[in-house]
Amino acid sequence: MIKINLLGRARPRVKRRVAITGALQLALFIIPVALALVALAGHWWIIKGDIARLEQDIKTKQAEKTQMAQLEKEIKDFEASQAIVDARIKVIEDLKRNQAGPVKLLESVGETVSLTDQLWLTSMEEKGPNVIEFKGQAASIEAVANFMTNLRQSGYFESVEMREAAQKSQRGETVAHFEFTLTAKFSLPAPPEAAPAEGGAAASGQS
Repeated sequence: MIKINLLGRARPRVKRRVAITGALQLALFIIPVALALVALAGHWWIIKGDIARLEQDIKTKQAEKTQMAQLEKEIKDFEASQAIVDARIKVIEDLKRNQAGPVKLLESVGETVSLTDQLWLTSMEEKGPNVIEFKGQAASIEAVANFMTNLRQSGYFESVEMREAAQKSQRGETVAHFEFTLTAKFSLPAPPEAAPAEGGAAASGQS
């Protein structure tokens, strides 16, 4: 059918609707998803880096722990060895002290008796830890007292105590004698302390 425009004006064109609604919707769906995937990928990359750093820190800490355990074992081994050495040194020192003790005891007793006039020992016996019992005879009670004083002044005896003293006389004797029993604790004197190195150096410098 033919249509005639009687108004004499151009007929306006009718704009066609472009069929892009479906493509636009698809684009609006894909873009956010793509952005979300990019964000997730970036977050995953960051997390992966953190995990790698944490794993490296764990390895480092484990290596340090192993090293510390080895060091602790070496320290314990050294302490055990040092304890063995100290025990051996103590045994040697005790042996030396025990060897020196009887010698010093006999020497000190001999010197003390020689310093005391008119006194003779008849027996000497250990009655306890370092406790020595002396038995003897003396011409007078003063000699016994002098013997006790000489024991104290020798530097090797302490706690010198008289246990018994009695005047005895036998037939045919014109002068009575005294029989005595006394105890004393024997101890070696402490070794003298070493002089300080600085003092020795100063003395040598002055000389």
